[in-house]
Amino acid sequence: MDFPTEPTENKKARLKFIQEANKSQKVKAMLFRKCKEDPIFFCNFFCWTLDPRLPNPHLPFILYPRQAELFKQLDNYLERSQKGEQVALFIDKPRDVGATFTVMTWILHKFLFTEFSARVGSRKEDYVDKKGDTDTLFYKLDYQLSKLPVWLTQGYNTMEHRASMILKHPKNDNVVSGESANPNFGRGGRRSVILFDEIGFWDWAQSSWESAGSSTNFRIAMTTPPESGRDSFSYKLSMGRKGKIYRFDFNWDDVPSRDKKWLEMARENKSDEEFSREIMKSYDGSTEGKVYANDMRYVKLSDVDYDPRLPLFVSMDFGLDAVAMIFIQKDFETRKIKIIDYYQNSNMDIEFFLPFVGHPIKSTYEYNGYDLEVIERHSNWRRDIIYYGDPSVKQRHLSTGESTRDMLQRKYNIYIQSKDWAGRKWTDLRDITRQTFRRLEINKKRCESLIYALRNARYPKKKEGSQAVNEPLKPIHDSTSHARSAYEYFCDNEPENYFMDDREDIEEDFDPFAIF
Repeated sequence: MDFPTEPTENKKARLKFIQEANKSQKVKAMLFRKCKEDPIFFCNFFCWTLDPRLPNPHLPFILYPRQAELFKQLDNYLERSQKGEQVALFIDKPRDVGATFTVMTWILHKFLFTEFSARVGSRKEDYVDKKGDTDTLFYKLDYQLSKLPVWLTQGYNTMEHRASMILKHPKNDNVVSGESANPNFGRGGRRSVILFDEIGFWDWAQSSWESAGSSTNFRIAMTTPPESGRDSFSYKLSMGRKGKIYRFDFNWDDVPSRDKKWLEMARENKSDEEFSREIMKSYDGSTEGKVYANDMRYVKLSDVDYDPRLPLFVSMDFGLDAVAMIFIQKDFETRKIKIIDYYQNSNMDIEFFLPFVGHPIKSTYEYNGYDLEVIERHSNWRRDIIYYGDPSVKQRHLSTGESTRDMLQRKYNIYIQSKDWAGRKWTDLRDITRQTFRRLEINKKRCESLIYALRNARYPKKKEGSQAVNEPLKPIHDSTSHARSAYEYFCDNEPENYFMDDREDIEEDFDPFAIF
């Protein structure tokens, strides 16, 4: 069916459809059937889009040709996945071409008119579902549902069918659920499709992608190129990592209103690096304003694993919002540093982390599947661990009168070694840390979040118009901070000598729990 693409004429056609449907049950049934059978018709005549930058932000969502092609491709891949084929689709896009809105509208169509369930995710929970935030994934569903006639939503009611991070169908078991990036993303249950929005910016991109593989036959990843460029997992996906991955490209000029004049304006309003990434989809990456991005080029990323012949170190950062643990071994003959595992969790008290260094699991805490996998992996590792941490770990808490270090030593014989600041600044730790990268090897799968943190820790941007010439004294506090700090504490305390027993002679009699 032809449709008017000019917004005013399109609105007139929509209004006529709705008026005729209100007069006739037969017309209503015909339109309902047409929407069910043809998702492009559903979108072009009943869906809306929101652009808060405009005086009148509510616009009819009229698919431009490339968006309509994506609808067709998504239908094709979904059908194939329902026949048992494992399908993965990577959507490569510049900023602001409506790709996310298009995919979420397609998901809404399947949710309303077919047997369908979806899991949608982004790197933070606030980007998945936050009340009133127009940038979230679920707002795009809420907005569309609020604009549809009731007879198309089949009796949907926000109070009954909508909760945080979940959308339920009023007449069947269809559901759209949300989740933020984590190593267990998408694990458990079965889904028709799982969406990874802006996967290039996820802390746990590879782990999340692989975790979801057993829960669906159809995974969709989409992103604008991240600052980490070719080092990112999204770049590997875009190149067809691990088997066949289908690819769908949006380009800046797919939007019909854009021309060379628009492109020149975009170039003028963005830095060269932003323009390259966000408009031209460059994966060249950026090191501007980042603490260790240049140094990370010298790091060997591999499958390096635990070696019982080498000593084991655990370096920790105890934050109010999160605790990070890096598991490190060092070959003192070659001076090579080997990071074999990394673990971080938020809003847990310090005793939650003890099973990761060999203590029994307490029933007072809940450990998910990924936690238990890490704990099991560490179960046969040596227990004569040397611990490093933040000098502030010595500070006493007002509520208990005891520091974290004193508590760990008193109750668990865990002694956290650290150097006092003693007039030193963070830049001193940074300079010490930079000297280690050429002899550093990291397990690329287990330590994905740590690698991301080391590559992307950054200084705050200078304020516009600032005349300051000195660099900031310390990086900003964000999701990279705890991992970065934990590695810096190890480097600040890195041992140069270690008494090496003949492990073969003592292994048989060694009791790994004796010191506890």
